Amino acid sequence: FAKHCGDGSRVWNLVPIGHQSGYGSGTDIHAGTDLEARKAIFGLVGDAYITVEGGPGVSAEAKVAHERGVAVLPLRRTGGASDGMF
Repeated sequence: FAKHCGDGSRVWNLVPIGHQSGYGSGTDIHAGTDLEARKAIFGLVGDAYITVEGGPGVSAEAKVAHERGVAVLPLRRTGGASDGMF
């Protein structure tokens, strides 16, 4: 996905400290020491969120984003959290 977002100058990949995204495009931004910390931060940084499928983690991140007044667009037909499962 990231490789198809133009020259990558406006793509930021949020990854735990010490990890690399491996996407080959964009800039890796290191936040949190592990996946759980990254997930907690993820819902606090975006201007808008689009969810595709997802489990409880996606549901929690979308809830944090929604509670701070950010637009969250779930693609419901993909199922899972995007369809209200969690």
